[in-house]
Amino acid sequence: MKTLGKVILTLIVIFVVIEVIGIVVMYYSRRVRPQTVLTARIAGDIPEQAQQGALAELAAGTPTTVTDLVEALDRARADSRITGLELRITESTMNMAKIQELRDKIREFNRAGKFSVAYLEFATNRTYYLASACRTVILLPKSLLYIRGMMASTTFYRGTLDKLGIYPDLYHIGEYKNAMNVFTEKKFTSAHREATQALLQDWYQEYVRGVAESRGLKPEEVEQDMAKGPFSSEQALRARLVDQVAYWDQAREFVHKQNHGSDRRLSLRAYLSRASGETRHKLAVIYATGTILPGRSGDTPFGEEVMGSDTIAEQFQRAREDDDVKAVVLRVDSPGGAVFPSEVIRREVEITKRHKPVVVSMSDVAASGGYWIAMSANKIIAEPGTITGSIGVVVGKYNLRGLYEKLGLSEDVVTTTENSTLDWPFQNFTPAQRTSLQNNMQDTYNSFLVGVAEGRHMKTQDVDKIARGRVWTGEQARQLGLVDELGGLHVAVARARTLAKIPVEEKVSLLILPPRRSLWDKVLDLAGGSEVLSSQSSPRAWLRSLESLAGQPVWALLPAVPQVQ
Repeated sequence: MKTLGKVILTLIVIFVVIEVIGIVVMYYSRRVRPQTVLTARIAGDIPEQAQQGALAELAAGTPTTVTDLVEALDRARADSRITGLELRITESTMNMAKIQELRDKIREFNRAGKFSVAYLEFATNRTYYLASACRTVILLPKSLLYIRGMMASTTFYRGTLDKLGIYPDLYHIGEYKNAMNVFTEKKFTSAHREATQALLQDWYQEYVRGVAESRGLKPEEVEQDMAKGPFSSEQALRARLVDQVAYWDQAREFVHKQNHGSDRRLSLRAYLSRASGETRHKLAVIYATGTILPGRSGDTPFGEEVMGSDTIAEQFQRAREDDDVKAVVLRVDSPGGAVFPSEVIRREVEITKRHKPVVVSMSDVAASGGYWIAMSANKIIAEPGTITGSIGVVVGKYNLRGLYEKLGLSEDVVTTTENSTLDWPFQNFTPAQRTSLQNNMQDTYNSFLVGVAEGRHMKTQDVDKIARGRVWTGEQARQLGLVDELGGLHVAVARARTLAKIPVEEKVSLLILPPRRSLWDKVLDLAGGSEVLSSQSSPRAWLRSLESLAGQPVWALLPAVPQVQ
């Protein structure tokens, strides 16, 4: 234990020193010089917000978030000192909506008369889609442009559960509500396949259209190329999918020439640190990310995000009480979760919009419970590739009796009523229990329909036709009335400004909620004195969260969205 204490103390000292050096450097180098190129390296996933755990941040560093990228590109577009953009893009796990949001900002940057260069050592569908938004795309020689048609796959676990002796006693409302299908089926049902095919086709068309517009090609030419891929570097050049084949040093020299001989470069993070001062008006941006559960937000030991209803409710209350906050943007990236905490958050949206406008900005996923918390907002904005909808409910449990028998274990029980065994994981639901659960599900589904109808100014029967658990892309959702407009966070901010009647000429600052954690908070984490580490991030707390979800009578969970390649 003493050794562990010394290690933690050493990490704290190193962290403090690094922070102090960073503050000193920032203080003495705040000026952005003319003819500067903004640089960024984009790799892996780009999170919506920084992880809450100090250990995770020390291990991986403070991440660049989607908001960081959007804000930097938006500011640089109007900054006469920034003349160009240099992106080095490696393999990314970002999904469609985030990539579209960044592409939109890059194209706006281009339209401001500035140059942009993307450098690729190797490119897949995702990375090329992002890079293609730049004016110039450069690919490493002897590499591959690994673009081809899109494929969607889903892993089914029913066969494994059968081997283990576990029976999934799960029920749902809505034929497209397939959150449980991966556990109850061994392949796509017809409804599951239909929804997956529609989702994939819409994404594919968005991809083709985006690449065609950026590269000055016809959509049919891009489709032909997708059918022929992958391409060698030289083949990609001949197909006009890239502009140059060059090494990184040669790409840097190209940027140097584009910048009229100036070698001034500034990283995106450094550029953001030179922020403008406070403004009179604020817009609160509340991040609602992860699986929705009661209690506090946090990260699981595996880095998965949990959206705690208590945490999000507190942020809405803070935004309401701050007179300088003129509107709220709720940034949602969630596959849903338990219904009751989802309703707690939705109620905060409803209360807040009585005092100031609330606009929802949907990221990659805002479906099921993620749509539930959005449905009462003044406006809903989504990217064309956002996964949304999934208006349906799921309920059930797993019967472990067969597994216990295989292990030589047995369970017995004494009860007072038949429903005492409702959650007992060693028997299926009785007929009476099943009837009770299905009635409960129907009530919840009806509440979901009514909530959407009221929030979207639709008839309940019309909502039911497009609900039934089906997921839609943002573009499809807009056509169906589930979404008001297409765009990213910057569009949501603009709409919030308009609803708040803030004059166009007046600047606003964004109040990020929950706030980014201070150095002192992180030190307390490592010292074991922070509530976040002790009560939220421990494995025991995470297991309690899982038990909380499993114990909810009804789940509003996203259907099994396929892995798209």
